[in-house]
Amino acid sequence: MIKNSPIVEDTRRVRRQISAKFDHDTSRYIAYLQSEAIRREKTRSTVNLSETPIPVTESQNLKLDG
Repeated sequence: MIKNSPIVEDTRRVRRQISAKFDHDTSRYIAYLQSEAIRREKTRSTVNLSETPIPVTESQNLKLDG
């Protein structure tokens, strides 16, 4: 691993921002991640995919030769 490569520096910057957002409290951060996972699961379970219209996209309108 290159110690001061741009990707390493960027990762450290993002890590510091996340840490500061949660007052450097890992328990608080983990609680946030768990609550987000529960929220997403509830949202996902309330959506009935069989009744949800799927928008037509450009790729669905393309006709392939063959």
